Amino acid sequence: MATLIELCESRVLEVIDPLEAGELPWRMLYATMEFIEWLDGELPEIEHNILYSDLTPIEQVFAVFYEYVVGENFSSDRRFKKLHYTPDHHVWEFKTDEVRVFGWVPQKDAFICCFGDSKDNIEVNSSYGRYIAQTAYVRNMMDLDEPKCLEGRSYLDVVSDAH
Repeated sequence: MATLIELCESRVLEVIDPLEAGELPWRMLYATMEFIEWLDGELPEIEHNILYSDLTPIEQVFAVFYEYVVGENFSSDRRFKKLHYTPDHHVWEFKTDEVRVFGWVPQKDAFICCFGDSKDNIEVNSSYGRYIAQTAYVRNMMDLDEPKCLEGRSYLDVVSDAH
């Protein structure tokens, strides 16, 4: 079994750092290598619908990642939420106008990004269940120290805010 730091050192996980030089993180954001490939390859290719947002999908994702890492409060909106229809899987998602990012919370104020896709593609293909199952599978197969995820059901169980 390994810690998050050890998994980063062995290149199983990578830290996502959306901060500017000199800014300090309040929370940590990690990603599987498959997610990094999606972030670099597929996310920039998602078609942008200006009816959703002024920001492109990649700008939306990095904006929500920035807000998470600096410790902004997410409790009053739906940008970060637990998927309640499968509470035993303990899968959470980041939501932007056009993108969904699935992952889990290994410890308070840390999130591991596992899969991402466009909102439209997920709705057309009814793929929420598939992403939830795949995220749980990746987590269960990862050589991460137990407990591999927090089983809290509320925002305050998994996140503290900087303000």
